[in-house]
Amino acid sequence: MADTNQGHQTPTRYFTAEGVGETLDKHMKKVTVKGREFLCDESVAFGGEDSAPGSMDYFIAAILF
Repeated sequence: MADTNQGHQTPTRYFTAEGVGETLDKHMKKVTVKGREFLCDESVAFGGEDSAPGSMDYFIAAILF
């Protein structure tokens, strides 16, 4: 396989993420990341009220972005 860097060193990159989470109700949670708020609730089948996207909904959306 050919060396595509041609002697150039690839720069090191770092990524840091911080957030604050709190439980509002039984399964209702609020997370704040970079000043943006995300609400999460589970479906009725899992004991929530289905009033906001579930945690897996956000996970799937993150993968698709």
